[in-house]
Amino acid sequence: MPEVRRRRRSTPSRRFVRRLKELRSEHPRRLVLAGIGVVVLLGLAWSAWVLRAASHDLADVRESATVMRAALVRADADSARRAMADYQEAAASAHDRTSGLTWGLFEAVPLLGDDAEGIATAAEVLDGIGRDGLPPIADAADLVTADTFQPVGGRFPVDRIAAMVAPAEQSEKAFDEAATTLGKVDTDSFLGPVREQFGKLETLVTDARSTLGSTYRAARMIPRMMGTDRPRYYLMVMQNNAELRSGGGLPGALSLVRMQDGKVDIVEQADMSELGRDTRPVVTLTAEEDRIFGRILGLAAVDATLTPDFQRSADIIRARWEREKGGRLDGMFFVDPVAVSYLLRGTGPVDVPKYRPVDAANVVQAVENEIYRLTNDREIHSDYQQAVAEAVFDAFAAGRGDTAESIRGLVTAVLEGRIRMHSFEPDDQAEIAGTMIAGEFSDKASNDPGVGIYINDGGPTKMQYYLKYDATVIPRSCVGDRQLLNGSIDLLSDTPANPRGLPAAITGAGYPDQRVAPGDQLLVIYVTSPVGGEIDELSIDGQRVGKPVVEALAGRQLARVGLTFAPQERHRIEFVMKAGPGQTGDVRLSVTPGASAGSPNRTVPSSCTVR
Repeated sequence: MPEVRRRRRSTPSRRFVRRLKELRSEHPRRLVLAGIGVVVLLGLAWSAWVLRAASHDLADVRESATVMRAALVRADADSARRAMADYQEAAASAHDRTSGLTWGLFEAVPLLGDDAEGIATAAEVLDGIGRDGLPPIADAADLVTADTFQPVGGRFPVDRIAAMVAPAEQSEKAFDEAATTLGKVDTDSFLGPVREQFGKLETLVTDARSTLGSTYRAARMIPRMMGTDRPRYYLMVMQNNAELRSGGGLPGALSLVRMQDGKVDIVEQADMSELGRDTRPVVTLTAEEDRIFGRILGLAAVDATLTPDFQRSADIIRARWEREKGGRLDGMFFVDPVAVSYLLRGTGPVDVPKYRPVDAANVVQAVENEIYRLTNDREIHSDYQQAVAEAVFDAFAAGRGDTAESIRGLVTAVLEGRIRMHSFEPDDQAEIAGTMIAGEFSDKASNDPGVGIYINDGGPTKMQYYLKYDATVIPRSCVGDRQLLNGSIDLLSDTPANPRGLPAAITGAGYPDQRVAPGDQLLVIYVTSPVGGEIDELSIDGQRVGKPVVEALAGRQLARVGLTFAPQERHRIEFVMKAGPGQTGDVRLSVTPGASAGSPNRTVPSSCTVR
């Protein structure tokens, strides 16, 4: 009998194989093309997966960095380390995915290749930061807790501060290398979204490098400042925003602070008016200073901050102090009552001997307005302001309340221009040069153009307690590496509609050099261009000034505007100016800080960079 073969049941896979055999014999070319198509589809699917996976990794990097930053801010070292581990894993994965063969093919694709190369560079930089830049920060976080810098008995832990030097230096180096790598990438041919994200990364890395550099310098300098080698003496100058000066306010209460081995004490206090009894000049003014500010800058002690140059103001006040009080100053701090209010957020309410307590909510009103309402006696004004300065200083130095919150308040005050420092020791001044706290008014141009709006009381009064203002600057265009800038400042005299109830101590009524009616304000406002820049147009309340008077100051152009305000009156100044040649960076706006919390100070994106 012939062998009977059992017929196999047909299945989809068997039918597919059979069909392939038929194609191979009948249409071999179709089979080859189909195979190529399958390979292409698989390649596209693999490429899409690599793109998606890399994108997911980079998103994880961003999320982990955000979590780590938040943990560092609240001094949670354990959470910071966990977030760092997540960051490192995601960054390493993104680097691996963007450095393989598949990504290399992406980089060879016309039009999109530059973008792929830029993403690969970004992934490499982020991986390097995770490997070399973040571990020192995490190590430092182990050293830093909420009470790491808590002073005890008026003594700050300088050894803990000094311990921050090594990790900050190591981390700064890693971020500096990352910033250099990113800075070499030409982003002009990137697609808009890629260019935008790359720009944000470059800005974040540059800002982090700057912050770490400041931390490194501070950790290296603060122990010296606090007298680890010898006693140091610093003059703390309290500026009164109720009577504005370019630098912030009329310099009033003065406190001499001694620092030795981390221990800080106020050893002497005075009022600026005491130093002004001898009106002989203490410095020789430059021709520019004499023309713009007048001889009063060098003659009247309370006008030492008419200039926006803090270094110059410090030199003038130092010369007066050392002539009248003797001794030798190592440096000077400028502080205003709003900065004190930020500090009090951490210390909590502070008792003031002979007066009622002050806290974050009432100290500005108490120092800049209420004391003048209570009496016209200048000696009482001075006594009260000195008493507040000493009481708050002692509370902070004793470690009262939440020191971390107090320090955050001080940082905010520095950013708003309310705290400035100048050291008369060249090495210490070199450490802070170029930082916010130095408040420099240099005649040297930088890549980032700076615009200034500085306000001075011309009354003289204490009426700027009622002054409200906001300012802005907008880069409009970039032609030939020069930016065209539009800016404005809006001002309101928020004085009570009927100012008759205000005492002479506030309105200035009866003062020998009084220039305004009681309740009015006279302001002298200086608008300054960037170094090497030009002021093209000036308008007041919508009316263009035909030929504004423009003068030279420290390599800038300066326009002077005088305005009188009745109660509830508003004025607006607008200007158009050019930045200096080659100043293609972001634009910095500096405005005199006033009696209200917050500040118009800001940095706005350059018009020479597409983001």
